[in-house]
Amino acid sequence: MESKILQSVVNITKQRDLDSMESSLVVTLAELLPVTNISILKVIKENNIVCAEEVVNLSINNEKNDPFSWGVESNIIVTDKYFDACINNSEIITYKHKKHFTRHLFPINDDSQSIGCLLIDSYEDLSTHMSLIEGFAKIYENYMIVFNESERDKLTGLFNRRTFDNKLLKLLKSQKHRKLQQEIHSQFKDRRHKDHNDTAWLIMIDIDHFKRVNDSYGHIFGDEVILTISQKMKSCFRSSDLLFRMGGEEFVILLEPVPKNVAERLIDHLRKTIAKHQFSQIGTVTVSTGYTRITEKDYPPIVLENADKALYYAKDHGRNCSYNYETLVEKGEIIPPKKGGAVDLF
Repeated sequence: MESKILQSVVNITKQRDLDSMESSLVVTLAELLPVTNISILKVIKENNIVCAEEVVNLSINNEKNDPFSWGVESNIIVTDKYFDACINNSEIITYKHKKHFTRHLFPINDDSQSIGCLLIDSYEDLSTHMSLIEGFAKIYENYMIVFNESERDKLTGLFNRRTFDNKLLKLLKSQKHRKLQQEIHSQFKDRRHKDHNDTAWLIMIDIDHFKRVNDSYGHIFGDEVILTISQKMKSCFRSSDLLFRMGGEEFVILLEPVPKNVAERLIDHLRKTIAKHQFSQIGTVTVSTGYTRITEKDYPPIVLENADKALYYAKDHGRNCSYNYETLVEKGEIIPPKKGGAVDLF
C-alpha cells in the first residue's frame, strides 16, 4: 500500500499544469479509496451570488469494465449549508446524504482562506482514510499555489499565454462531447435540449493606440489601463468564461457556449463599458475586438488566426468596434484560406 501511495504522489507531482494535476489527484483517490464520486469545487460569484464551480468530477462504478466516468463540462452549483460551513470555517464536513451515501467535504485553502473543497462520496466508512485524504489535499494546495503563479499574469491575475493552448484544447474536447450528446438527444427527439445553436466563442481584444498612452504618460499609467480593463472583463463575463492576457495590450476570452446574439451583446457591453471609463489624466481609452465561433472540429491556431483577422479588420475600420469573422466572410470582406484535409484532434 505504501509503495502505491508513493507512486501516486509521484504521478500527481509530475504534472505540469493545474488542470492535469486536478485530474491526476481525483484519479489517484479513486484508485486508493472505496468511493463512488469525487469532485473539486471552487468558490465563484455569479451575479453577486456565491456559488461553486465543479471544475472536475469523476464518478466510479466498479461493476463496469471501465469504472471511471468523467464529467466533461464544468457545472455551476448553488451552495448549501454544508459547503458554506466547510468554506467559512475551513474544516472537514461529513454528513449523510439523502441518497444514503456519506459525503465528505475537505477545504482547499489558498494562503489563509478556503477557496473551494474536495468532495468525496462513499457508501463505506472512510474514517481510517481521513489522514491520507488530508495529505493529498495539502499536496494539491501547495502545487495549486505554484501553478497559479506560473499560469497567471502577474499584473492582472488573468490566465497568461502559457496556459492558452491547453485551455482551448480542453474546450474543443468539451465541444466535441457536447455535439455527440446533441446528436444522441436528437435521435430520441429529446426536446429538453434546445441549445443546438449555442457555440463557444474566441474573442480577441486590443487596446486602441496603447503605445501613445505609454509614450505620453509612462508605463505606470499604461499598467493602470491594462489592470482596469482586466477588471472590466471580469465584471462583464461569467466566472466560467476564461480570460487571458496574451501579452502587452492584447487579451483573449474563451466564451462558453451561447447563441451568437448573446455573444454579440456581451462583447459590445464590454466595449462600451471600457469606453465610458474615465482614466486618471488619460481620459478615455477604447478597445477593438474580433471574434469567431469555436466548433468541435476546429484547429486551435486557425481559431486564433480567424479572430485575429476580424480584430485587424476592426482596427482598419475605425477602431472602438467589434467584428465577427464568419459574418465578414459571408459578406466577402475577408477571404478564407482554401480548406485542406480535415483535422480530428480527438
